[in-house]
Amino acid sequence: MRLRTVPGILHSMPRANRYLVGGHTYHVTHRCHDRTFLLKFAKDRNYYRKWLRAGLKRFPVSLLGYCVTSNHVHLVLHAESDEAVSDLMQLVEGSMAQQYNLRKGRRGAYWEGRYHATMIDSGRYLWDCLRYVDLNMVRAGKVRHPSEWEWCGYRELMGLRQRFCVLDTDRLLEQIGGGDLEEFRSRYEAHVEKRLAGGTDQREGRWTETIAVGRVEFVQEISKHLGHRRELAVEEEEPGSGCWTLKEGSVPYS
Repeated sequence: MRLRTVPGILHSMPRANRYLVGGHTYHVTHRCHDRTFLLKFAKDRNYYRKWLRAGLKRFPVSLLGYCVTSNHVHLVLHAESDEAVSDLMQLVEGSMAQQYNLRKGRRGAYWEGRYHATMIDSGRYLWDCLRYVDLNMVRAGKVRHPSEWEWCGYRELMGLRQRFCVLDTDRLLEQIGGGDLEEFRSRYEAHVEKRLAGGTDQREGRWTETIAVGRVEFVQEISKHLGHRRELAVEEEEPGSGCWTLKEGSVPYS
Protein backbone atom coordinates (compact mmCIF):
# COMPACT_ATOMS: atom_id res chain seq x y z
CA MET A 1 0.00 0.00 0.00
CA ARG A 2 1.43 3.35 -1.01
CA LEU A 3 2.02 5.86 1.77
CA ARG A 4 0.14 9.12 1.48
CA THR A 5 -0.66 11.99 3.78
CA VAL A 6 -4.35 12.37 4.57
CA PRO A 7 -5.45 16.04 4.48
CA GLY A 8 -6.13 17.41 7.92
CA ILE A 9 -4.69 14.41 9.73
CA LEU A 10 -2.12 16.55 11.56
CA HIS A 11 -4.92 18.30 13.40
CA SER A 12 -6.62 15.13 14.66
CA MET A 13 -3.90 13.82 16.98
CA PRO A 14 -3.26 15.11 20.50
CA ARG A 15 0.06 16.59 21.55
CA ALA A 16 2.38 14.89 24.02
CA ASN A 17 1.79 14.46 27.72
CA ARG A 18 3.46 17.13 27.76
CA TYR A 19 6.95 18.15 28.62
CA LEU A 20 9.09 18.71 25.55
CA VAL A 21 12.20 20.90 25.57
CA GLY A 22 14.00 21.32 22.26
CA GLY A 23 17.54 20.07 21.80
CA HIS A 24 17.14 16.85 23.80
CA THR A 25 16.67 13.12 23.38
CA TYR A 26 13.24 11.71 24.24
CA HIS A 27 11.90 8.27 25.03
CA VAL A 28 8.39 8.38 23.59
CA THR A 29 5.78 5.77 24.53
CA HIS A 30 2.21 5.31 23.31
CA ARG A 31 -0.33 2.51 23.73
CA CYS A 32 -3.13 1.42 21.46
CA HIS A 33 -6.60 2.35 22.70
CA ASP A 34 -7.70 0.33 25.74
CA ARG A 35 -4.46 -1.68 25.34
CA THR A 36 -6.03 -3.48 22.39
CA PHE A 37 -3.65 -5.52 20.22
CA LEU A 38 -4.06 -3.36 17.13
CA LEU A 39 -0.42 -4.03 16.16
CA LYS A 40 -0.76 -7.78 16.60
CA PHE A 41 0.06 -8.73 13.02
CA ALA A 42 3.36 -8.24 11.23
CA LYS A 43 1.59 -6.37 8.43
CA ASP A 44 0.47 -3.64 10.84
CA ARG A 45 3.87 -3.33 12.52
CA ASN A 46 5.40 -3.00 9.05
CA TYR A 47 2.91 -0.26 8.16
CA TYR A 48 3.83 1.60 11.33
CA ARG A 49 7.52 1.46 10.45
CA LYS A 50 6.78 2.68 6.91
CA TRP A 51 4.93 5.70 8.27
CA LEU A 52 7.79 6.28 10.69
CA ARG A 53 10.32 6.23 7.85
CA ALA A 54 8.18 8.68 5.88
CA GLY A 55 7.89 11.03 8.87
CA LEU A 56 11.62 10.99 9.52
CA LYS A 57 12.24 12.07 5.94
CA ARG A 58 9.84 14.98 6.36
CA PHE A 59 10.75 16.36 9.79
CA PRO A 60 14.15 17.19 11.39
CA VAL A 61 14.08 14.35 13.90
CA SER A 62 16.65 11.57 14.41
CA LEU A 63 15.51 8.12 15.47
CA LEU A 64 18.04 6.45 17.79
CA GLY A 65 16.06 3.37 18.82
CA TYR A 66 12.55 1.89 18.70
CA CYS A 67 10.35 -1.09 19.43
CA VAL A 68 6.94 -1.74 17.90
CA THR A 69 5.06 -4.30 20.01
CA SER A 70 1.59 -5.76 19.59
CA ASN A 71 -0.18 -2.98 21.51
CA HIS A 72 2.25 -0.10 22.03
CA VAL A 73 5.35 1.59 20.63
CA HIS A 74 8.63 2.89 22.03
CA LEU A 75 10.66 5.52 20.15
CA VAL A 76 13.98 7.09 21.16
CA LEU A 77 14.15 10.41 19.32
CA HIS A 78 16.48 13.39 19.17
CA ALA A 79 15.28 16.76 17.90
CA GLU A 80 16.35 20.37 18.21
CA SER A 81 12.75 21.56 18.56
CA ASP A 82 9.74 20.22 20.41
CA GLU A 83 7.57 21.12 17.41
CA ALA A 84 9.47 18.62 15.25
CA VAL A 85 8.70 15.78 17.68
CA SER A 86 5.02 16.74 17.81
CA ASP A 87 4.82 17.02 14.02
CA LEU A 88 6.42 13.60 13.56
CA MET A 89 4.11 11.91 16.04
CA GLN A 90 1.01 13.56 14.62
CA LEU A 91 1.87 12.44 11.09
CA VAL A 92 2.95 8.89 11.93
CA GLU A 93 0.28 8.01 14.46
CA GLY A 94 -2.55 9.93 12.82
CA SER A 95 -1.84 8.37 9.43
CA MET A 96 -1.44 4.90 10.94
CA ALA A 97 -4.76 5.21 12.76
CA GLN A 98 -6.69 6.38 9.70
CA GLN A 99 -5.09 3.78 7.43
CA TYR A 100 -5.91 0.96 9.85
CA ASN A 101 -9.50 2.06 10.40
CA LEU A 102 -10.14 2.44 6.68
CA ARG A 103 -8.61 -0.94 5.88
CA LYS A 104 -10.48 -2.74 8.67
CA GLY A 105 -13.74 -0.82 8.38
CA ARG A 106 -13.23 0.18 11.99
CA ARG A 107 -14.43 3.23 13.93
CA GLY A 108 -13.15 4.79 17.10
CA ALA A 109 -9.84 5.76 18.66
CA TYR A 110 -6.72 3.86 17.70
CA TRP A 111 -4.35 5.33 20.31
CA GLU A 112 -4.83 5.66 24.08
CA GLY A 113 -5.02 9.41 24.66
CA ARG A 114 -1.75 11.30 24.63
CA TYR A 115 1.68 9.83 24.13
CA HIS A 116 4.29 10.35 26.85
CA ALA A 117 7.82 11.68 26.39
CA THR A 118 10.66 11.34 28.91
CA MET A 119 13.78 13.44 28.27
CA ILE A 120 16.95 11.31 28.44
CA ASP A 121 20.43 12.53 29.32
CA SER A 122 23.35 11.54 27.09
CA GLY A 123 26.03 8.96 27.83
CA ARG A 124 25.21 6.00 30.07
CA TYR A 125 21.60 7.08 30.52
CA LEU A 126 21.01 6.78 26.78
CA TRP A 127 22.80 3.40 26.76
CA ASP A 128 20.45 2.12 29.45
CA CYS A 129 17.35 3.55 27.78
CA LEU A 130 18.19 1.92 24.44
CA ARG A 131 18.70 -1.41 26.18
CA TYR A 132 15.39 -1.05 28.01
CA VAL A 133 13.59 -0.44 24.70
CA ASP A 134 15.30 -3.27 22.83
CA LEU A 135 14.55 -5.77 25.61
CA ASN A 136 10.84 -4.97 25.64
CA MET A 137 9.68 -8.16 23.95
CA VAL A 138 12.13 -10.25 25.99
CA ARG A 139 10.48 -8.91 29.16
CA ALA A 140 7.11 -9.76 27.62
CA GLY A 141 8.24 -13.36 27.10
CA LYS A 142 7.75 -13.25 23.32
CA VAL A 143 11.40 -13.78 22.38
CA ARG A 144 14.56 -14.85 24.17
CA HIS A 145 16.83 -12.24 22.58
CA PRO A 146 16.14 -8.83 20.98
CA SER A 147 17.70 -10.03 17.72
CA GLU A 148 14.67 -12.33 17.35
CA TRP A 149 12.18 -9.43 17.25
CA GLU A 150 12.22 -7.85 13.81
CA TRP A 151 10.44 -4.67 14.86
CA CYS A 152 13.01 -3.16 17.21
CA GLY A 153 16.20 -1.21 16.66
CA TYR A 154 18.60 -3.90 17.87
CA ARG A 155 18.86 -5.71 14.55
CA GLU A 156 19.67 -2.50 12.69
CA LEU A 157 22.14 -1.31 15.34
CA MET A 158 24.01 -4.62 15.13
CA GLY A 159 24.09 -4.65 11.31
CA LEU A 160 21.54 -7.49 11.00
CA ARG A 161 19.05 -5.30 9.14
CA GLN A 162 20.45 -3.35 6.19
CA ARG A 163 17.41 -2.52 4.02
CA PHE A 164 14.91 0.25 4.75
CA CYS A 165 16.89 1.42 7.76
CA VAL A 166 15.44 4.15 9.97
CA LEU A 167 18.07 4.81 12.67
CA ASP A 168 20.47 7.77 12.66
CA THR A 169 23.62 6.03 13.90
CA ASP A 170 25.78 9.14 13.47
CA ARG A 171 23.57 11.08 15.86
CA LEU A 172 23.48 8.12 18.23
CA LEU A 173 27.28 7.89 18.39
CA GLU A 174 27.42 11.62 19.07
CA GLN A 175 24.94 11.33 21.94
CA ILE A 176 26.64 8.40 23.64
CA GLY A 177 30.04 10.08 23.61
CA GLY A 178 31.77 9.27 20.33
CA GLY A 179 33.58 6.23 18.98
CA ASP A 180 32.92 4.33 15.78
CA LEU A 181 30.03 2.03 14.94
CA GLU A 182 31.96 -1.23 15.34
CA GLU A 183 33.12 -0.19 18.80
CA PHE A 184 29.56 0.72 19.70
CA ARG A 185 28.24 -2.64 18.50
CA SER A 186 30.74 -4.55 20.59
CA ARG A 187 29.97 -2.52 23.73
CA TYR A 188 26.22 -2.53 23.21
CA GLU A 189 26.08 -6.29 22.61
CA ALA A 190 27.93 -6.79 25.91
CA HIS A 191 25.58 -4.31 27.62
CA VAL A 192 22.54 -6.27 26.46
CA GLU A 193 24.03 -9.68 27.28
CA LYS A 194 24.83 -8.51 30.81
CA ARG A 195 21.19 -7.63 31.43
CA LEU A 196 19.99 -10.88 29.87
CA ALA A 197 22.28 -12.83 32.18
CA GLY A 198 20.99 -10.93 35.20
CA GLY A 199 17.29 -11.25 34.33
CA THR A 200 14.95 -8.90 32.45
CA ASP A 201 11.69 -9.31 34.37
CA GLN A 202 11.91 -6.10 36.36
CA ARG A 203 10.14 -3.15 34.80
CA GLU A 204 12.07 0.14 34.98
CA GLY A 205 9.51 2.88 35.52
CA ARG A 206 12.05 5.68 35.21
CA TRP A 207 11.88 5.45 31.42
CA THR A 208 8.08 5.71 31.15
CA GLU A 209 6.82 7.51 34.25
CA THR A 210 9.05 10.56 34.56
CA ILE A 211 9.72 13.86 32.82
CA ALA A 212 13.51 13.47 32.67
CA VAL A 213 16.25 10.97 33.57
CA GLY A 214 19.97 11.69 33.94
CA ARG A 215 22.60 13.49 35.96
CA VAL A 216 21.38 15.79 38.73
CA GLU A 217 22.57 18.82 36.72
CA PHE A 218 20.55 17.64 33.73
CA VAL A 219 17.26 17.13 35.55
CA GLN A 220 17.70 20.36 37.54
CA GLU A 221 18.15 22.29 34.31
CA ILE A 222 14.98 20.73 32.87
CA SER A 223 13.16 21.54 36.12
CA LYS A 224 14.21 25.19 35.87
CA HIS A 225 13.02 25.34 32.28
CA LEU A 226 9.63 23.98 33.36
CA GLY A 227 9.57 26.03 36.55
CA HIS A 228 6.07 27.36 35.95
CA ARG A 229 4.67 23.80 36.20
CA ARG A 230 3.42 22.57 39.57
CA GLU A 231 4.46 19.53 41.60
CA LEU A 232 7.81 18.82 40.00
CA ALA A 233 10.31 16.88 42.11
CA VAL A 234 14.00 16.08 41.51
CA GLU A 235 14.87 12.72 43.11
CA GLU A 236 17.78 10.29 43.12
CA GLU A 237 16.53 6.75 42.52
CA GLU A 238 18.88 5.21 45.07
CA PRO A 239 21.46 7.01 47.24
CA GLY A 240 24.74 7.15 45.35
CA SER A 241 23.33 5.70 42.12
CA GLY A 242 23.88 8.89 40.14
CA CYS A 243 20.55 8.34 38.37
CA TRP A 244 18.24 11.29 38.98
CA THR A 245 14.67 11.75 37.80
CA LEU A 246 12.26 14.63 37.42
CA LYS A 247 8.70 13.66 38.23
CA GLU A 248 5.27 15.22 38.35
CA GLY A 249 2.43 14.60 40.79
CA SER A 250 0.47 12.18 38.58
CA VAL A 251 1.91 9.26 36.62
CA PRO A 252 1.29 9.86 32.89
CA TYR A 253 1.98 6.35 31.55
CA SER A 254 1.89 2.90 33.05
